[in-house]
Amino acid sequence: MFHSTYDVNVDSKGRVSVPAPFRAALNGGSRVFLWPALDGSGCLEGGGEELMAMYRQTILRLPPQSRKRKILAHAIIARAHDLKMDDPGRIKLPEKWVTKAGVTDKVVFAGNIESFQVWEPSAYEAFDLAVDDAMSEAEFANALDEPYSEALASGGLPGLSAIDGGGD
Repeated sequence: MFHSTYDVNVDSKGRVSVPAPFRAALNGGSRVFLWPALDGSGCLEGGGEELMAMYRQTILRLPPQSRKRKILAHAIIARAHDLKMDDPGRIKLPEKWVTKAGVTDKVVFAGNIESFQVWEPSAYEAFDLAVDDAMSEAEFANALDEPYSEALASGGLPGLSAIDGGGD
């Protein structure tokens, strides 16, 4: 799982060190895929071979000639750069995506569960503030209540069990 945030310098050759916890989340893989995030936020989305397999399986479920499949396959599969991590754990950021994301000398790696994001630092700060604002809205403040209860009831939360609130 990709979690937390890490500030990372971009070296003179356009390389960044993938944070050690992110390298661990790649399960020993040395391939990193990176493309512009689909949400229009301006960041880059990335992950390893497992993430690409998930997207491949998901996209293949769409009808072969559907517009949705063509657009998503292009946005994720065709735009993804297949980057190889070197021994110290660095990747070279694709120049095209660096320019698009406004990256210069620093980036923020942000965990996103099965993927991660690469942000230009001031854009990340703006996004982070927007998240703070959104969390005060009921739509988001209580968004986990139902999925959490369902997972708990089905035994899907390791180490936790449903508490019997009923009487005898």
